[in-house]
Amino acid sequence: MGDRILLERLLTWLALPLALLLTGCGQKAEPALWRIDKVGATEDAAPAGWLFGTIHALPAGTDWRGGALDEALADAGVLMVEIEDLNPADSQRYFTELAYDPTLPPIEERVSPVWRDELDELMDDAGADPETFHHVETWATALMLASLIQQQGRMDGAHGVDKALIAEWDDRPIVGFETTEEQFRIFDQLSGNEQQALLESMVRQAEQMKPDEMADVWIAGDADRLGQLMDMGFEQNSGLRGAVLSRRNERWIGRIVDQLQSGKRPFIAVGAGHMGNSDGLIALLEKRGWKATRVQ
Repeated sequence: MGDRILLERLLTWLALPLALLLTGCGQKAEPALWRIDKVGATEDAAPAGWLFGTIHALPAGTDWRGGALDEALADAGVLMVEIEDLNPADSQRYFTELAYDPTLPPIEERVSPVWRDELDELMDDAGADPETFHHVETWATALMLASLIQQQGRMDGAHGVDKALIAEWDDRPIVGFETTEEQFRIFDQLSGNEQQALLESMVRQAEQMKPDEMADVWIAGDADRLGQLMDMGFEQNSGLRGAVLSRRNERWIGRIVDQLQSGKRPFIAVGAGHMGNSDGLIALLEKRGWKATRVQ
């Protein structure tokens, strides 16, 4: 029972479930935005929809609205996001249910020996006691460490783009691709090797990236560099990439195309890591007869 109490305390550090792969207060951002058109549509045709790569945490005061983005948001008929109902109480409940396992070995035994010293150093820097994670599953440890790393910089989950879009959407329809429970289960169903790869990638990224680097790149609208940073966590494990990105994109694309074909002008706002590469939403749209053109 004591381990469960510690786990619940750790949950106060947890940001949005998939914020792990993600300056300056008051900075003006120019995030990447794509318009979606049917292949062969005339140049003067109205956009069929928009694609916007979000980030789940930003420095307080970041101004990311304006210009083409505001016009797209005003014209869109439906908002499509990863999770529609961002309920912290649900997140805590599902996370606690899935993340606790009293049969686990110590956390340091669940990474390769080459990463054990680095993991211990990361936890020390974050003010986390490795004993606290003894009965926390490996994927959940990675998410918690990601949140702790985020808090070392100026990133704040309260200022995530997803939350702001949902809160300001008024009475227009919102479509969520997944539930909070489904997102956590994506991680919980990873194999042992994939969970180990996830935690080791977190340790590796902590060594190679500044806490605010992901936000800096998003703010600058550098979609290529953002894709490179996202890929750092998957480069050594294709199974992990498949579970966290590829298969989810495949599940989403049919619903996106349905909204485009219905003329509802969807504004698709999901994590920026879902945009690029051959398994990203832009490529999947092209395979189905749609094109995404960068407008901001």
